[in-house]
Amino acid sequence: MQLSQSAEKEKSIKQLRLQLQALTKELNKTTEQLQLLEIHADPSQLSDEMPPEQIGELIRKQNKISHEIITVKKRIQKLSAKTILKVELVVLPILAVLLFYGISSQYQVNTGNISDHIKTRYLIENLQGETGSTHKYWNIAKGAPLTVSIVNPDHLNEGKINVIKQAILSTESIYINNSLLDKSPPDGKSEYFKGWEGALSTVHNTEFSIPNQFNIVESNNGPGQIVITLSHLEDPDGYSGYTRSVVDNSQILKSFITIYDADKLSDNQLATIVRHEFGHALGLPHSSDPQDLMHAVIQTGYPYISKCDVNAIESLYDGNPTNNSCNVQ
Repeated sequence: MQLSQSAEKEKSIKQLRLQLQALTKELNKTTEQLQLLEIHADPSQLSDEMPPEQIGELIRKQNKISHEIITVKKRIQKLSAKTILKVELVVLPILAVLLFYGISSQYQVNTGNISDHIKTRYLIENLQGETGSTHKYWNIAKGAPLTVSIVNPDHLNEGKINVIKQAILSTESIYINNSLLDKSPPDGKSEYFKGWEGALSTVHNTEFSIPNQFNIVESNNGPGQIVITLSHLEDPDGYSGYTRSVVDNSQILKSFITIYDADKLSDNQLATIVRHEFGHALGLPHSSDPQDLMHAVIQTGYPYISKCDVNAIESLYDGNPTNNSCNVQ
């Protein structure tokens, strides 16, 4: 009877997770519809350019789906908690017996090697909604800044916002011993950058001007050319960050960055994800180097902007998007 009830709960949890996945995808789709409406309009004239009833309907849909997602997550947590409690009640006496008979020396309980690796993804989409893998770049006047909007609907504290700003605006560089990086010469040091503004200020005279100045604003209307949304939702596929760039021919028109589970991230994790996703927003693809910041799964112990990333940007804005050993995927 107990096994039957446990199986039923596992089945219910599985169904709820599938429902959560479908709801999250529907929420992302609705959010993208709102964002695409904005692309064709001057931010100061959004209310005149967009049909108010269409915007209102999409916003109501967003709110409804968000409420449903929260409800489903609570149900999953409730069922999972009950299941875990029952497992603990069964396992604890067994462990006690093992310890009593001295078998524990041969029986190790793994408390969980929880991976710190961060999964990311990005998408390039043209105005017709077609996707592709061709790498794109911003085509802006030399010295013109890009506006970056931080959308913070869940009101994360100012400390988290400052972490995001520093990952973009910092001009601080750090030097790491090559012996720690398995680089040559082993007795040398490699330079890394904590922020994109500092990293990009080292590149000059490319065919297309590289954005190296950024104005950051906090606005739930997302008027920036790059929009960073801090979401409390969990991505059903386990991704921590997602960047979608809308392009026209070779030019990036707008980039949308979503940071998932933002309220649960440490400052270091948040800074790492922002640095990575901002690299995509500037036009970088994923790196082929597992120890590089721009690798699809961030696993480096030094998640900063490398010279390799800077060289890849330089190559991209010189019209050679694939001619770089660090970013070939």
